[in-house]
Amino acid sequence: MPPMDTYANLITSFTDLLLVSIHTILYEREIYPSTLFIPARKYNHPVRQARHPLVCQWIQEAVDACAEELMKCTVDLIAVNIISSTNKPLERFVFDVSRFPVIATTDIHSPFVVTDEDGNERGSGTLADLEEHMRAVITKLSYSTRKLRKLPKGCTFSVSVELKNEATAPEGNPPVWIAAEYQEDDTPLGRRGTALKTRDTNRTIPVRSLVMGALALETWIEEAEGNKDMATDEN
Repeated sequence: MPPMDTYANLITSFTDLLLVSIHTILYEREIYPSTLFIPARKYNHPVRQARHPLVCQWIQEAVDACAEELMKCTVDLIAVNIISSTNKPLERFVFDVSRFPVIATTDIHSPFVVTDEDGNERGSGTLADLEEHMRAVITKLSYSTRKLRKLPKGCTFSVSVELKNEATAPEGNPPVWIAAEYQEDDTPLGRRGTALKTRDTNRTIPVRSLVMGALALETWIEEAEGNKDMATDEN
C-alpha cells in the first residue's frame, strides 16, 4: 500500500479499500454461495475474496472505472447496490467521497501539504495508521451487515457513481457507465437526495467515518423498507 502523500496515492488507497469492501459485501449478504469465496488477508485482517474469475474481473473493472472518475475529482459518492430479482433496489452501501481534495489533473502526483485549522503543517499519518483505519472500516462493515434483514433469493448487485453537480458525464465507446434516471418518489434507494427525502421508508445504518490527512471518508448502509415485505414473502 503506497503512502498517501499524493492525490494519486490517496485514490489508490481508497479504491483498494473499495475493492475489498465489494468482496466483503457480496460474501456477507450471500449474493453468491459461500463456497465461491476463499479466505484471504488484507490490512492484516481475515477477509473473504470471490474466486470466480469472471466475478473478480467484473469487480476489478468496476473499481478501475471508479478510479478513473475519482482522478478527475468529479465524484460525490460511490454505492454498491443490492437489487432484487425483480429489479427493485433493496440495499445501498454508500462511500461518501465528497470531501476528497479537488485538485488540477496536473497535480495528482504532487506531494500534499496537510495543515490543521490554524494553517500549521502536520503529518498525514503512517502506513501502519492507514492500515489500522482501513481494517476498522472492513471490520465495521462486516459487523453492520448483521443488522440487515435477510435478502430474498436471486438478488444481484451493481456499482453506481454519483457525480458532483458541475461534473460532466463520463464518455466512452462503449460507455463504461450507464446513466440512471433521477426518480424522487418511486425508487427507495436512488441518489443521495432521494434517500434523504424518503427517510421514513428507509433505514440508515452508519458504518464508519475515516479522516486521515487528506483522506476524509464517510460510509453507511441504506436499507429499503420494501425489503421487509420481500423477505417475509420469501419465508
